[in-house]
Amino acid sequence: MAAMADLTVYNMPTSPPNLDGVGVFYISLCVIWTTLVLVGMIFCLVNRHIPILRVRGLPLSFSAITVLHVYWILGQISYPIGPILSTVIAYDIQFFAMGIYYPLGIALFQASNIRFLHVAKMQKQFVHPELRPQRKCKDTKSSWLCRLKNMDYMKRTLSLIGIGMVLQFIITVAMWLACKKYHPTYGISGTEIRGATIAEQIVYLGRGWEWWPSLLWQVIWTWIVAPILIWQAWGIHETLGWRTQTIGCCLSSLHATPMFLIASYVPAFAKVNTYFSPSQWIHISIMMWEIFTVFVPIFYVIRFWTLSKQATALTTKYNSASISMTMLNKSPSPSVKWNNASSSTLGEKDQPVESSNVCLVDRMYTMDALEHVLNHNPQQLQEFAALSDFSGENVAFLSQVASWKSCWPESLDEKQLLDAFNQALRIYANFISTQDAEFPLNISSQTLKQMQSVFEQPARSILGEKSVNTTSPFEADPFAHPQGSEGVRMSHDDRYTGDIPIGFDMAIFNDLQEEIKYLVLTNTWPKFVESMRRRSSDTERSGYTTQSETSLRSWISSQRLKLGSFL
Repeated sequence: MAAMADLTVYNMPTSPPNLDGVGVFYISLCVIWTTLVLVGMIFCLVNRHIPILRVRGLPLSFSAITVLHVYWILGQISYPIGPILSTVIAYDIQFFAMGIYYPLGIALFQASNIRFLHVAKMQKQFVHPELRPQRKCKDTKSSWLCRLKNMDYMKRTLSLIGIGMVLQFIITVAMWLACKKYHPTYGISGTEIRGATIAEQIVYLGRGWEWWPSLLWQVIWTWIVAPILIWQAWGIHETLGWRTQTIGCCLSSLHATPMFLIASYVPAFAKVNTYFSPSQWIHISIMMWEIFTVFVPIFYVIRFWTLSKQATALTTKYNSASISMTMLNKSPSPSVKWNNASSSTLGEKDQPVESSNVCLVDRMYTMDALEHVLNHNPQQLQEFAALSDFSGENVAFLSQVASWKSCWPESLDEKQLLDAFNQALRIYANFISTQDAEFPLNISSQTLKQMQSVFEQPARSILGEKSVNTTSPFEADPFAHPQGSEGVRMSHDDRYTGDIPIGFDMAIFNDLQEEIKYLVLTNTWPKFVESMRRRSSDTERSGYTTQSETSLRSWISSQRLKLGSFL
């Protein structure tokens, strides 16, 4: 009896692991879910060059997922494996995990969500050039505050998070050292363990003022930052599923902290806590974050593959340069309806009306239709690419290259050649260079090296050397651009006056132009056509159509006399 009276949480013996039905369930769940998440992350990393994944910045979001998943694993094994540890040591692990590890993971995760708003804001510059960010101050050598203001947005965000986490680490360690209930031999008087029984002492270990800084971090991120993110993301309508991912993650985290507190302090939850610990309410939100961050993008990647294959197949089917060139010169009435254009004419050719309508719609997904819009009315496509697809740099590049080619005659004198090179150099710096472009084009490493061999040295002579650790735009975050730290962007006032590099001619962008055009065809263009079709059905009653809709309808209907040869 004396021995039982002296038993406390400090000398309580350990127990064998709980391998009952509940314990086996937790271990099985841990193994299966970890495997699925790992496979999903590997899938995304292997396909990271796909625009849908490339724009998300996988290193940041997956770093957050990795940190949070390790904390999730600790929660799943607490029931089956926890008894083999000393009770105080088990709570020490939980205290530091909730005080340092979990806040770090949630901060990184919300930073990846903030990135969504940042990319959406930066893409607006392709529609409204006046929104292009400017260098905020020039005294970068003597003022640390100036350097902080000029720092890239995401780097600045991560720096502030890092400072906050250092403070959180110091506070957590200091409070653990101050609390005698975790180590009875030292600490502040009055913080000793309380409770007459073992059960009461265990409950008290999980409560106390030392837990509140961690909970404060959680409240700030989930109940202040997350609702702001939801509010700001609500009006962004994009095609990548990123808005759904961001809002879903924010909503699924709102219950975590309140339910953790209820489970920790409400006596009615004591029976539930035996099998479902209070921290499991947090782990539910982590699983939801993993679903939205790993598996929702996979769904959109599969959808991207489907649209790409469709666009490629239709382009191959309807590829006819001669008909395209002939039909572009026609100007039929734009009043033909979207799905019924030229049905009567084709009906006269003994073609089924339903089949002809399908073929007419299919032709809208081809390279001919894309080139028509790029040549005649690219504004709507540019707006869609920037605001909805976050790929505005592709359409802007195609427009600028086309404008550059049209500005110069076939034969150039020495001065004209230098002027043409300077314009081409600006296109390189603003769209291709991994050191200077805010949104570098998603191109192959071979094409990038070819462009660098011609333009990189002149670009460095004007814009200066910058530090960038990448050999391919696929290997790094394309939007954490080093130029953000200096605010340098090649403008019309910047001029190269040296020798024109060997290899430059007016066909320098031809291959790259075709590469980006194909990327637009298989990525942005199918979604743009679908968007126009949906908008057309919604606005047909009012008779309102955009310029691109009217132009594309006219182009489609202009081919009604020749389309029969493809059927």
